[in-house]
Amino acid sequence: MVLGSEQAKPRSAETTVNLVVNGQTVRTATGSDSEHLEWKAWDVSAYKGSQATIKIVDNNRGGWGHILADEFVSSDASHLEQHDWLDWGRDYYATVSFNNAPNGKRIMLGWMNNWDYGQDTPTTTWRGTMALPREVVLTQTSAGPRLRQQVVSQADALKNTAAAYTASAQDIASGTTTLPITGDVVQVDAEFSPGTASAFGVKVLDNGTEATRIGYVPATQRLSIDRTNSGNEGFHPAFSSLEDPRVELINGRLRLRLYVDRASVELFAQDGLTTITDQVFPSAGATSISVFSEGGTARLESLTVTPLNQAMWGG
Repeated sequence: MVLGSEQAKPRSAETTVNLVVNGQTVRTATGSDSEHLEWKAWDVSAYKGSQATIKIVDNNRGGWGHILADEFVSSDASHLEQHDWLDWGRDYYATVSFNNAPNGKRIMLGWMNNWDYGQDTPTTTWRGTMALPREVVLTQTSAGPRLRQQVVSQADALKNTAAAYTASAQDIASGTTTLPITGDVVQVDAEFSPGTASAFGVKVLDNGTEATRIGYVPATQRLSIDRTNSGNEGFHPAFSSLEDPRVELINGRLRLRLYVDRASVELFAQDGLTTITDQVFPSAGATSISVFSEGGTARLESLTVTPLNQAMWGG
């Protein structure tokens, strides 16, 4: 307790990054109660020629009583891409890599979960699992060197090729076309051309009402996994999400490889140059698979759906 003539002032609980010009805070940014670093952008054209200071303020002592900040950039662009994420999904964490394992290969394993909601997932016995092991290589692209990820070839032994379904090349009219194969443990290989569609893609773990939607928007070059209507999304406020990295077409086409398990989706786009890994919790019986187009006609160049045998407790 302090006694004095000056009236007590409330303690600041501010946790922000501020832009200070001439002693005044003119721009401020806060996080989203998450450890996920995301770009925040300010239009500072009104202060051209002024001296400015970036001030990081951490006066909060609560559960999120800390601040993470990195890479302050001055740019003419109004939006900055989150650059070179290892995986753009919400559920690929704490990877461990093994060099020369074997024959000079580098194999990587990641935990398929997220600390934001990992303790609340609607599962029993255990929470989360490991993603499929991936071989990673550095490859040269028009944008510079990039990491390419592909599931190890040993996973091919799980394929039930005798039960695979292959679709012929065809146009996808606006709407959803259900495929004549079902399954909740499958590998989907698909190649699309956008045609006149404003969006197109694949739906998996579908029951006619809910589905996990893998979509591409040609106008923005955004590829997404949308799990906002994928089954049980309400167990935690941070779970429902849509991740949409920018993915360029190659020779006018989008190539996808999708590994679907009962509670997860691992997406490899353009031969593994971009990956998205997400958990999903579909309703029982959600096993339909479909392709869709919106706003026009897309072209399905090729598609194969291959059931996968279980890797554990066989025989």
